[in-house]
Amino acid sequence: MRLPATYHELFAAERRWLLAAAGGASFIAATDVLLVATALPSTARDLGGLDHYALVVGCYAAALAVGLPIGGTVVDRMGAWRSLAIGCLLFGCGGLTATLAPSMDIITVSRLVQGFAAGLLFAVPLAVVAQQLPERLRKDAYGLNAAVWSFSALAGPVLGAVLTSAFSWRVAFLFPVLFIAFVAFAGWRGLRGDAARPADPSASFHLLGPLLLGATVAVLLVEPRFAALPALAFLLSEWRAREPVFPRSWAGRATVLLAGAAGVAFSGADGLLPLGLQVGLGWPILLAVVPLICTTAAWTIGSIGSAQVSLSTQRQMLIGTGLVGIGVLLMGLRVLDGLPLAFGIVVAALGMGIQSPAALLSAAAERPGAEGRGTTSVPLARSLGGGIGIALAGAITVGIVGRTQLDQAEHADGAVPMIADAVQHADVLLAVLCLLSLPLVMLLRRDTGR
Repeated sequence: MRLPATYHELFAAERRWLLAAAGGASFIAATDVLLVATALPSTARDLGGLDHYALVVGCYAAALAVGLPIGGTVVDRMGAWRSLAIGCLLFGCGGLTATLAPSMDIITVSRLVQGFAAGLLFAVPLAVVAQQLPERLRKDAYGLNAAVWSFSALAGPVLGAVLTSAFSWRVAFLFPVLFIAFVAFAGWRGLRGDAARPADPSASFHLLGPLLLGATVAVLLVEPRFAALPALAFLLSEWRAREPVFPRSWAGRATVLLAGAAGVAFSGADGLLPLGLQVGLGWPILLAVVPLICTTAAWTIGSIGSAQVSLSTQRQMLIGTGLVGIGVLLMGLRVLDGLPLAFGIVVAALGMGIQSPAALLSAAAERPGAEGRGTTSVPLARSLGGGIGIALAGAITVGIVGRTQLDQAEHADGAVPMIADAVQHADVLLAVLCLLSLPLVMLLRRDTGR
């Protein structure tokens, strides 16, 4: 099968290192998330602290909420190479700390560092495609980036399961760090020079908004009753900021809210899926990775398939968000020994794949000339929603099971059905929150995302 002519142009010699750096940044961040998610139940049982599980997963999302908008500004102001270099350095340091961690508290700190670093890394491929490639090549470049996501997310759960089973969770945590050197070298070769000059050297850093976003997610994880305070402070900051974190138009706000609602449901359900399957239902780790692998394939099929058909933004966001809600709702069915958990997350992932291209196109249209900041608004909203979803799911799980039962589960040899039931109760609430966002679709422009 011959590749289209645009792919031959895309892979021209002068662009190969650029694509390697952009793809490598996505590979590291995407692989790490699912690899660690697979290894984390073993980590919690080894170090003690299953009650910290949601906190460790959620703190990554909180830090990512800070790192993404800052990474977008770094790309616009100083170039993609600076964002990549700083991200690689911090990600490597956080990964080494996690590998040597003596407690779940240290794991939590290291994941905070890596979450922030991942925000800097994620900003690179989105902005590089928009800023440094001709318009005729961008669709294929985004497709290539989706393929990298597919491969890395397929590799993450498998590597996490194999390395944890064959060696230990520490070896699994170390693996993404070993890839850092190659990505840094590729960035040094491909993201410097005249072609990679900053798009907007005068872009200002507005740290208050991102910090308040991260604080909102962090407080949700620690003491949800007080989360309204940083959330209100963020809304006030957004209202008055000269450079807001999210677009100010109605279409831009609707895009952000829909992406965030889908993130609440999908990431909240996905984040606690290994806990429900491995600890709650007693699935072996190698079996529990199968739904994660299928989830990745479904997301990729949704993204690539939706790009090949003519759908308005409204329809694509409606179908995608609806499927996310329906899939997570299916995960709440307490029948067939956990199969709805495994099947529902795949349906939800298909919806995320359908929604994502339309959301990116819509967000890009709201920030012309500021691609680094504009394109990060969608993953930022999704990450913020994910942190909220994980916090809610974790709080529900702890509330239903109780900390005493969670402590006892750390030493249990078999399944702990109460944990699976609690996770599924949380999934039902997450699905309802997602489905309630669907009326926002009507605010989107009909001519975007075709």
